[in-house]
Amino acid sequence: MIAVYRILLAATRICLFVFLLGGFLVVAGQTVGIIVGSGPIMTTFGTDVADNVCVVAGIAGILAFLLLYTREGRENAPDAEE
Repeated sequence: MIAVYRILLAATRICLFVFLLGGFLVVAGQTVGIIVGSGPIMTTFGTDVADNVCVVAGIAGILAFLLLYTREGRENAPDAEE
């Protein structure tokens, strides 16, 4: 089970990194689109890139949720009663 926890933890961290990088890319791309005054650049970063970033964020959330269903995840989780 340790292998499953480590795999899920690594995959979660990778997805979070890609999500944060993608979010930065969306903001930077739309900022460039505003400065240049290009509607197609704004649309590309506001739809295509942002949609992919949202999918990665959803995957990261699911992986983080699945971490709680491993033995190590339950041991590391804070108690809800405290």
